[in-house]
Amino acid sequence: MTLTNFNITDETNWQNIYLNAFPAHERLPFKSLKQRMNDNNQIKMLTFKSDDRVAGILFLVTLADDKAFILYFAVDATIRGKGIGSQMLSFLKQQYTGGIILESEIIGTDADNEQQRLQRYHFYQRNGVLDSGFVAQNMGGTFHLLRTSDQITVADYLKAIDILGLTTTMQ
Repeated sequence: MTLTNFNITDETNWQNIYLNAFPAHERLPFKSLKQRMNDNNQIKMLTFKSDDRVAGILFLVTLADDKAFILYFAVDATIRGKGIGSQMLSFLKQQYTGGIILESEIIGTDADNEQQRLQRYHFYQRNGVLDSGFVAQNMGGTFHLLRTSDQITVADYLKAIDILGLTTTMQ
């Protein structure tokens, strides 16, 4: 298993996983993701490979004190359920020892994809990414803020959102 910086060779696979994993209202245009990465070295597009195949993707913002905010985290749908996501999170927790913060769609709302939301939320919980108790609204959705450590705060999240040029409201 390896985690590498985005490269043009993997672009089609990265984009396919991205488009498959996230609803249209939660996606930024792919060209915009690449531009943000090129404009700011704190923004990373990463590819997780298994057996020389793109198995997962990440789009994140690195912050001070070995912290990161993950905006997009996805495993190729054809190989989900094989531990790839857990391996990716384990690697990230080792890399960002100050903590990781990410969003998970709000649960308990009887949404059309409620089962999928619950699966994601529980996946993060099983992998030590716990609910911070804060909720954010952005990009047309409402999200639990999950984190690996109390050392990473809502202020860190808001800084990452600002670096990305996005807006959010907190509940």
